[in-house]
Amino acid sequence: MDALTNVFKRSKTKQQPSIFRKSKSEKSILQKGCLDLHTALKNTYDTRENQAKYGKDCGYDYDSELSNDNQQIYYNKDKKTLMMSVAGTHNASDIGTDLKMMVSKDGVKNTDRYRQAEMTLGKAKAKYNPETTTGIGHSMGATIISNLDGIDKKTTFNKAHTNPFTKTPGNETHIRSYGDAVSFLSRGNKHTHNIAGGSITDPYTWLKAHNTDNLKKYGYKVPE
Repeated sequence: MDALTNVFKRSKTKQQPSIFRKSKSEKSILQKGCLDLHTALKNTYDTRENQAKYGKDCGYDYDSELSNDNQQIYYNKDKKTLMMSVAGTHNASDIGTDLKMMVSKDGVKNTDRYRQAEMTLGKAKAKYNPETTTGIGHSMGATIISNLDGIDKKTTFNKAHTNPFTKTPGNETHIRSYGDAVSFLSRGNKHTHNIAGGSITDPYTWLKAHNTDNLKKYGYKVPE
């Protein structure tokens, strides 16, 4: 969805304040780590050639056997940290996955994308036996990460949230943009942090609010 942001022209509508904010200031979270969260999430939509180069300066090696266009596996042998990243909607078949998430009683767990990610995570943990496993994702990818078992630290952005009664797990830090319609139902959850983005009352800002570039100025890090 990042690529669709410029379809709509910019709006001058001011960001709306939220009465649901219950968490710490966004300036006090995700300050430790080597990998930048913004670039790490952008990387999930990049080419496999570029993904293979990502993270090396922080000691992470890309696993080309376990990674594909939907999810990526990185391992830091010095820190014994496994990182899994999952992309959001980025092809035509993912649109069907989005629809299935909304109508199925089991939500994302009833999709091929989730089952694929679950299988990949299991293989990665068996291969590396990491001391710590971290997971990051944006949009639908964030929903997949949020639901996966076996991840110690989860960081999600603008998570696709279809059930207002679903809570954010305690080991997850969820960040969402004001004005993002996809994650709107998660806005009052504990462990959810709101940042600037747009206005939910102005549809012209919705795609802009959903974009990972909203994270750029905050300097968040991927936990290790």
